[in-house]
Amino acid sequence: MADDNNEDQYDFKYDKYTAVTPSSIYAGEDALANIAGLVISFHHVPSGKFVFFKAFITAFNDTYAPDWTAETVYGRADPIYIFKNTTRKISLAFKVPAVSSGEAYENLAKVQQLVQFLYPTYTDVNNAATIAQSPLVRLKVMNLAQDASTTTTIVGLNEGPDTAYVSTTDSSGGLLGVINSVSVDHNLANSDAGVIEKGKNTILPKLIDISLDFSPIHEHPVGWKAGTTVDGDTGAGSNLIFASPGFPYMAETMDTLDYAPLDMSETMSSLKTIEGLASGETGLLGAADDLGDTDEEKSNAAAAAVPATSEDAEGDNAAAARLIGSAEEEALKAIRAHAAIGEWEHLMDQKQTED
Repeated sequence: MADDNNEDQYDFKYDKYTAVTPSSIYAGEDALANIAGLVISFHHVPSGKFVFFKAFITAFNDTYAPDWTAETVYGRADPIYIFKNTTRKISLAFKVPAVSSGEAYENLAKVQQLVQFLYPTYTDVNNAATIAQSPLVRLKVMNLAQDASTTTTIVGLNEGPDTAYVSTTDSSGGLLGVINSVSVDHNLANSDAGVIEKGKNTILPKLIDISLDFSPIHEHPVGWKAGTTVDGDTGAGSNLIFASPGFPYMAETMDTLDYAPLDMSETMSSLKTIEGLASGETGLLGAADDLGDTDEEKSNAAAAAVPATSEDAEGDNAAAARLIGSAEEEALKAIRAHAAIGEWEHLMDQKQTED
């Protein structure tokens, strides 16, 4: 495994170390990892080394625990709660299967490197080994555990935040923290899994189960603060914004309007144009009820719907007919236009009411 951190460095290939016969055998999970990026990564901060595993996840629990101190007051039924902090714990369990003896060997080497990540960096001071760096690790479980110190931006009403919601496989973008414990089960007693007898006094587990507890160390503010709204107002209360809007899963909703106002001028201009075409009784769609069954009849009816105002009227009518295409398509556009405009205006009215 290379020290240079590149998201293309990991390469899951079942026959990497040992040729497999017949060669037509193919491990489908390799493609899920290599192409779809369904991987788990651990990035060792002091050394810059990293290790990837296929995402055969059996458990992923992301726990948030607010810590309160209860002060009992005489004569008061309920205690007074004083907030201290909110801690986050991640419990992760996954399987590391092997399709071939070569992959079984590589899995054992990867687990070995993960265990090495749990130990500190030493330096020699007066012939004594002294801890120089703690074993901080970045854990990345696809988009569910990652560094949320950056944010994305919604680009338009018709391109929702889910459109651009993509996570990278770069291990350096993982969630910083400490591994509290790691449990490695080689499944030696599991008759369904078994082992590969590699040689004298040497075996390779076919299936390794790993479970660990991880405590994140957030590199960005986690909490609410007074911010700036769409209208530029500042203050507290209704104008509070979350300091890191992408925390913890980098997912955004239309509430992101509070952080990044949308430029709807161009979109609204196009929608208003379509709305105008759809609403006029003598407009291009006004002849929808009079259109015939054939394309020629539709074209003629649509062209006739545009009043002739010059010698170029015939050419204008033909262009208009080509623009419409068919009444059914334009009617659908009109419906979508009305729906989009209504949604946008509703959002703006709601924002003004809240402000």
